[in-house]
Amino acid sequence: PELVGDAAVLVPSGDAAAIGRAVGGLLADPARRERLVAAGRQQAETWPDEAATVAQVLSTYDELVQRG
Repeated sequence: PELVGDAAVLVPSGDAAAIGRAVGGLLADPARRERLVAAGRQQAETWPDEAATVAQVLSTYDELVQRG
């Protein structure tokens, strides 16, 4: 949920019926699909780039090694 915000339809893991309902609902609602596309693009702009992600992971590893 933190990754996608309001830009996706979330369903419980392993719940095939929920996935089916979500997909069916989206297929029946082109306006909602368009809103999710726009929200997804906006949400993705908030994600860190590759360099920032690597720096964050390395920082976490450094913290863990120093504690160990």
